[in-house]
Amino acid sequence: MRHGVLRWLGGTMLGLLAAAASADLVRSVELAPGNHVLIGSRNEASRQNHGEVGNLGFIVGDDAVLVVNAGTSYAHGRQLLARVAEAAPGRRTAMLVLTQPLPEFVLGAAAFSDQGVPVVADEAAARLLSQRCEQCLENLRALLGDEAMAGTRVVAPDRPIAADTRIELGTHPVELIAPGWSSAPGDLMVFDRRAGVLFSGAVVTERRIPEVRDARLDAWRETLARIATLSPRLIVPGYGAPGDTGLLKALDGYLATLERFVEARLNDGASLQETINAAETDAAFLAYRDWAGYPAIHRRNVHHRYLELEARSFRY
Repeated sequence: MRHGVLRWLGGTMLGLLAAAASADLVRSVELAPGNHVLIGSRNEASRQNHGEVGNLGFIVGDDAVLVVNAGTSYAHGRQLLARVAEAAPGRRTAMLVLTQPLPEFVLGAAAFSDQGVPVVADEAAARLLSQRCEQCLENLRALLGDEAMAGTRVVAPDRPIAADTRIELGTHPVELIAPGWSSAPGDLMVFDRRAGVLFSGAVVTERRIPEVRDARLDAWRETLARIATLSPRLIVPGYGAPGDTGLLKALDGYLATLERFVEARLNDGASLQETINAAETDAAFLAYRDWAGYPAIHRRNVHHRYLELEARSFRY
């Protein structure tokens, strides 16, 4: 299938995707034949957006469907299963792929597990999920309420993987790409090479400040460069509207700016708090001030990066 996905979408569809990414309610869009995305809020989970944060998706093959991420709760997982059934009646759900151990991606997995759908994640992500997600679940119950999180539980992936893997949905091949520790331990991406659509999970964000708490920045930027070599026609980011490889340049720009800023301040002898306060209004970050999560996530990023670079300086 050699059609150009961006040309197929057209300006009107891309505009709808951008509008959906700015909204609180999840919308469903078919990006290319067989490739669907449910657009969630760019913002962090809240009662206003019902925890419907980040993008979910699925790929419909000849006789089966592969689902990418499961939502924040059991109810979200059930809603996603219903969307899959509507779009692909009669086809089995072959697997659920979790791209990162983030609550908005993994806590809906119980709905799939209860239907006998295999849950797939990278080995490192599976370990972090088991260590951290019970606390994430408790935090979301407190934030969203017991009713919204009813039935939600942490599900351990039953098919951990450690390397790039090819999946056959009938005669429709799909690639699971395991770039290693980039944005988080156990990053995983899903690439429908035939359609040219890459589901990146949180490895790529669109107009949202990325979280660097669990990241390895150098490796992350290398992964962004690797994505560019794949020449995807369309990237479905973990947050925000799908777009072309321009998303990679924008995100890499933020990561590079963050690194330069924190390193310069640390070398100049600025304290942690001085660096955090300066980063909020510094001209270096002007291009990112209208991204979702600024300044809250941005401040956390400066905090984490300062401490990491400071600790690194003590080791040498």
